[in-house]
Amino acid sequence: MAVALESYCGLVVEFWPPSTSLEDWQVDDLHKSHHKNPASVLGCHKLDDDHLCIAGCQLHIFRVWHPSLEAEGLEVLLHLDSLEEDEDCQPVAYAFEMRRRSAWLYEAVVALPEGWLAEAEDPGRAPSGGALQLPRYRVIFQGAAGQEVLHDTFGYTGVLMAEVDLDEFQGGNFLAIADSMGCHCVRAGAVFGLRFAVWAPKAQFVSVVGDWNNWDGRACPMRRRHRSVGGGFSGVWELFIPFGYEEASVPFGNKYGFKIHSADGQDIVKIDPFAQEFEVPSDMDYCPALNSSVVSSCDDSYRQQPFEWSDSSWMTRREEKGRIAMSLLEPMAIYEVHLPSWRRDPNGGLIGYRDLATQLVEHVKAMNFNYVELIGLAHHPFLGSWGYQVTGYYSSFSLLGSPDDLKFLINEMHTAGIGVIMDFVPAHFCKDACGFSRYDGSPTFEYDDPREGEQTEWGTCIFNFKKNEVRSFLLGSALFWAQRYHIDGFRCDAVSCMIYRNFGKADGEWIPNENGTDSNLEAVSLLQDLNRSMKRHWPGVIMIAEESTSWTSVTDLRRADFCLGFDLKWDLGWMNDTLIYLEEPACNKPSNHGKLMLRNHYLQNERWVAPLSHDEVANMKGSLIEKMGRKENLAFYDRVRLLSALYGYQAAGPGRPLLFMGQEIGQGREWNCRQSLDWHEGDEQTRKGLCTWVSELMAVYRHHKPLHMGDDEPHLKSGPFLARSFDYLESNADACVVAFCRHWNRERPVIAIFNFSPKFYHNYAIGCPYWGGWQVLLNSDDQRYGGRGGGPGNSSWVCTGQAKSDCSDSLSLDLPGSSCIVLLAPERFEDARARVPPKMMSGAPQDTDGDIEYALDDLGF
Repeated sequence: MAVALESYCGLVVEFWPPSTSLEDWQVDDLHKSHHKNPASVLGCHKLDDDHLCIAGCQLHIFRVWHPSLEAEGLEVLLHLDSLEEDEDCQPVAYAFEMRRRSAWLYEAVVALPEGWLAEAEDPGRAPSGGALQLPRYRVIFQGAAGQEVLHDTFGYTGVLMAEVDLDEFQGGNFLAIADSMGCHCVRAGAVFGLRFAVWAPKAQFVSVVGDWNNWDGRACPMRRRHRSVGGGFSGVWELFIPFGYEEASVPFGNKYGFKIHSADGQDIVKIDPFAQEFEVPSDMDYCPALNSSVVSSCDDSYRQQPFEWSDSSWMTRREEKGRIAMSLLEPMAIYEVHLPSWRRDPNGGLIGYRDLATQLVEHVKAMNFNYVELIGLAHHPFLGSWGYQVTGYYSSFSLLGSPDDLKFLINEMHTAGIGVIMDFVPAHFCKDACGFSRYDGSPTFEYDDPREGEQTEWGTCIFNFKKNEVRSFLLGSALFWAQRYHIDGFRCDAVSCMIYRNFGKADGEWIPNENGTDSNLEAVSLLQDLNRSMKRHWPGVIMIAEESTSWTSVTDLRRADFCLGFDLKWDLGWMNDTLIYLEEPACNKPSNHGKLMLRNHYLQNERWVAPLSHDEVANMKGSLIEKMGRKENLAFYDRVRLLSALYGYQAAGPGRPLLFMGQEIGQGREWNCRQSLDWHEGDEQTRKGLCTWVSELMAVYRHHKPLHMGDDEPHLKSGPFLARSFDYLESNADACVVAFCRHWNRERPVIAIFNFSPKFYHNYAIGCPYWGGWQVLLNSDDQRYGGRGGGPGNSSWVCTGQAKSDCSDSLSLDLPGSSCIVLLAPERFEDARARVPPKMMSGAPQDTDGDIEYALDDLGF
């Protein structure tokens, strides 16, 4: 039936065209949150032109779906903006009464001029970040709090992810993924709202649920994002939810998640894998069923006033060093910290990021460390996982404060000249329901086959490194932390678990790769991409691998199939061999002396960190001080002396020293993540001396270039005599004595001497590459460090004397038991080279000035 109409005319229901009101089955589907395409029926849509009598006018159906419209008897008005403007240049507004179709659903049919509803734009032409078309209407009703304005979610058309974004996401290289996926507060026209995007490729239906909609899956059904070319489903679901004209109307701090209806008919509520905040778990001793994501007000890419950093000089210097490949020539004395257990208040309560900042900075500076490695920075709901079963790859650990609070701590570190390394876990993830295992009801982030997708030893899921969307997720996460939190380095955990398909698995529990071998080729390529991307976008950020096998070229930057491209690798072999040796009774040390020398066989192969980490002081292993002489039950004082020698051996040898918190005071018990360190023990006189020793040892390590600048090329010959950066001078198994010399260009060389036996050696002779007076930089047995005062004191001098059988010059000095002595070469060492260097110096000083007599002697004549 034709109806005479004019523009901006509302039709009473009797004159609606047939089948205009939504069919019952579609209403039922909406109320079950199972509608396949809610955007096709909700919002504003044009009707068939056959029902119009006046040219230039079209009927439009408006359907508004909102939980606030549940009660009967509501007066609901549809307010439209016309295409014409009034004298104040504002659109002329019209109001029409809407008809209740069901609870939550109101409808109206209005005749509007052609062109009032803008044509849908081609999503293929949308810019990065997407493009929304704004509605020209809103809904007003009388609610419990008075007159309320509703902004219709489905009045906003368009896309939130552009085709270029989807190309990068599905191509495995979406580095800006954090700005597109997840939850973000945006302003669409004059209205503030939240945009959501989530990847759930096999889900049947997805809804945004949260505190603001009472976790009702009907309220905010999401749209499938189809590709503009080919129309295929991208696997991404997206939605914009408007809230109001003021930013304060956005429910910051509300908990939220995604309700997913899986292919097998299950309804599950999952976290947002891209969430930037999470709720504080109610019980940190257990994994909750759901640890909700939180609408973050700290999203620096979208908020009007981002966090104000004051570390520009640090960041500029870091980048400059990185661009000219000088970062690794800087000293790195690393203090490893688990913030929730580093220090607590007097009642055992947690201390937040901001309150920890001043205390931690002061302690790190006093101990002369210049880097901290923070474990457990990414969000994890179970404290007992130490942060290695992550659920929030884009969120800081909520237990200690907001993202801004963590940024404050890092900013304070940088302004104090301290770099920040974080533990990054790209290998595996939390298997519990609170994480994102079987995210859409099927294997999503993990491999389909449990032989590939499960790490049974740890009870976790292994990321599916073949899926490009997962690769984008992991690459984007590391770059997100570098950008948003100014992280200076990443220690990638469990790299061995990534690169070996059979890591921790018995025969039959794993699947070989396409070449029939045990390497995980896709994981290798991911790590290569990660390291290259970081160097390209954030030069100066240091990438570190915790890799426990003999995989070749972990720190090789060449573009070869097997080169992973890290900057540094943890030397777990050094750590294990050294600790095993030091646990032995004195009578067994000579037969185990080879463990101290094993490192020389592989030292040149990689670039190293020498770690004494959290792994060595937990899980019933005991503290470091307990390990010292454990098999002979050494007295406490003797353990402290031996521990001092260990720290000297760590700092003076090649590799960046890393020490876990509490070991600087020789804490007696092993680490417990649920309680503070035993700081009161540090007040004991013997432990005070140990703490002073660590502080001055790190200061010497950082100040003297030979102790750090040649770490990555220990066999490189440099300086006036082409001496190697690292050379042994002495290796006496029976006496348990080791000595080596460190060189770097024309800097004064440094000798480090270690006596790992309890015996005091008088006038012990060590071959010396330079004659003259050597300054004592450090002696761990000095009374300043709680020692007995044996051997040469700090700042004293020792002079070379008679020849040894293998060299022309030697140092004779007293070596206290369980000690470390560090010596600095004569100031004009170039003029004091030994005629015959110690035999162990395979890179013996060579004649570069044509001294024929020296050259002949060197050749054995």
